Amino acid sequence: MKHENPSFANGMFKFNCPYCKGEIEIDAEQLAQVNTGYAGKYPCPLDGCAKEIEFPTAEEAEVLQVTASAIAAPPMGGAVPAPPAQNNPAATPTAAPPASATAPPPTAAPLEIVMGFHGSKMASLEREAMSAHRLCVKTILHGDCVKEKKDTFDDTVSEFLSSLEEDNLIGVHPVQYVADEKKGTDFGVLVVYRTTPEEE
Repeated sequence: MKHENPSFANGMFKFNCPYCKGEIEIDAEQLAQVNTGYAGKYPCPLDGCAKEIEFPTAEEAEVLQVTASAIAAPPMGGAVPAPPAQNNPAATPTAAPPASATAPPPTAAPLEIVMGFHGSKMASLEREAMSAHRLCVKTILHGDCVKEKKDTFDDTVSEFLSSLEEDNLIGVHPVQYVADEKKGTDFGVLVVYRTTPEEE
């Protein structure tokens, strides 16, 4: 299901989850990760939701950035213009950020998404959790589990799932990828789960 009320301000894209209606913040680099690595679809990172939604595409993101720049830039030799009126043909309803989306919600806290890839160093999608937990993602690829004609994919996935507490497991999603053009398409799983940050 597609995101709602997209906007761009202060270097951040903001939009609402169509399911829980909560506001999600993400920067350009993180949005590019979602669009290139997950075909633009990703579980809602807000606590208690985790339903898959469609994030803004690269084209939509560009329109939001251009529109925000046009509104913020003052005309040559003049002052900063007032927000475009409804009868202004330059103001398009799909690109102009709604007033409610530009003001930060009084109680919303950013959420951190940590993207793990086979035990490699975690790359953060940057957001602190709304609760004491962090939402994490781990991708396990089938091709990495086949060595010397021995397939340990099922055992690897089972071992990782067994290491999680049942309440912290949010979902397991299939993924497809092309590791070798000669071998064709292979598969794997993307595990979404919660962790408790280590106490400082």
